[in-house]
Amino acid sequence: MRLTMVLCTLLWVAGLALAAPSETRYGHAPIDIQASLFIKLFVFNNDLAGGDDLVIHVIDAPEVAAEMRKSVGRSIGQSRLVGVTEGDDLPETPPSVIYLGRPELFEAVTAYTHDKKILSITGLPELVPRGITLGVGTLNRKPRILFNVSASEKEGMDWNPVILKITDVIK
Repeated sequence: MRLTMVLCTLLWVAGLALAAPSETRYGHAPIDIQASLFIKLFVFNNDLAGGDDLVIHVIDAPEVAAEMRKSVGRSIGQSRLVGVTEGDDLPETPPSVIYLGRPELFEAVTAYTHDKKILSITGLPELVPRGITLGVGTLNRKPRILFNVSASEKEGMDWNPVILKITDVIK
């Protein structure tokens, strides 16, 4: 029942988009929408929802970190979000997810997430075609979820195939 509600919400937000041209110009989504959608999307990631405690590390986006902290303790599938850390650089201890809030660290973050097999997310939609796995933006003032398939493969992520139906897929 709960998964059905999450799925319906995400389908409504995503507008059932199967693909979006990479040249589409996405805007930035409000922080509360970003945080809410990311937390809901994690249930579709079999690696994250499989039962381990989850930690999100937020780089250079204190407002996002504060918003995500509101979900600490929340269940995500069989897992639980136990912490949100933040800083202006990569963490020493690998988290479950890294949120990138500063484009200047793109190369370092993607190298780290590929090596450590960590999910990369961002509220900067222009970074998803470049190689961040999951992003939230807006198109025509409506929230959109962007999913980079090749970036996800490089991070070794295992997704429920539903993710392809509820996101704008970037190959």
